Amino acid sequence: MSSSSLVRILSQGKKVTSYLRKFNNFYELENIFYLCELNLIEKFKLSEREISRLIYDIYILKENKFFKNRFATILKGKILHDLPSKRKDFYVICLNKNKIFHKKNPFLKELLLYILTHELIHLVRFIRYESNFYSKYKWEEEKFVHNLTKKALKDFTNLPHMNKVFYYFDQIYS
Repeated sequence: MSSSSLVRILSQGKKVTSYLRKFNNFYELENIFYLCELNLIEKFKLSEREISRLIYDIYILKENKFFKNRFATILKGKILHDLPSKRKDFYVICLNKNKIFHKKNPFLKELLLYILTHELIHLVRFIRYESNFYSKYKWEEEKFVHNLTKKALKDFTNLPHMNKVFYYFDQIYS
């Protein structure tokens, strides 16, 4: 994807922190993002080097052709530099506003926890070269990451709606 396409897409959205400020439980929702990161670091035993390579941002976008009825999608870009060793990949996790942020969504926290963990696991697999961003076997990768997501979140089944979220995604990925 060209940088101008990426800019055009992201200009239609909002960074996640500015979008979440309109919610009464802003701090609870914001904590979910930190919780996802900390849980991932612990469960996947990320090294400092891996953490430094995990360059990403999160945007909220309205439904568009990139989502194809998905909750989230990942866009990839490059940080260019004259020195090849300084070039880095960066990722943008785009959350589908229409599918996630309903006013009457009783399990928003659990859904966000699942979706963010799922997308961050993809990123970890990319930086570890366990998966290729451009792979033609996307569905197999999605199913594999779903299973990793459930394992990473097994300690969160005490959240009121976590098992419902697992069940929902089990139906999709089975």
